[in-house]
Amino acid sequence: MMPFIVARSRAPMYENNKDQSSSGEETRLDRLKKGETGMVSQLVTTDSKNLQKLLAMGIMPGRIIRVLQTYPAYVLQIDRTQTAMDQELASRITVRKIE
Repeated sequence: MMPFIVARSRAPMYENNKDQSSSGEETRLDRLKKGETGMVSQLVTTDSKNLQKLLAMGIMPGRIIRVLQTYPAYVLQIDRTQTAMDQELASRITVRKIE
């Protein structure tokens, strides 16, 4: 019987999604303007319900997000999916701007 081994690596998740054109400037998602794009670098929340919502929307480190609308709700495009959230939830997402 083979033992189950958990690999412990500090390498960033989704290494292949790193874009060379990213400016490296980290900001909160709610500070991006309509039409801007960013790569999720971290989710800042201690509330498990907020984390579950974000993960259910497909928002996790390494994903590319484009802001389609900022008012009255944030409408985001993740791959071929569009999702909406309020400003409070958007402020929990840290992104690295991509130009």
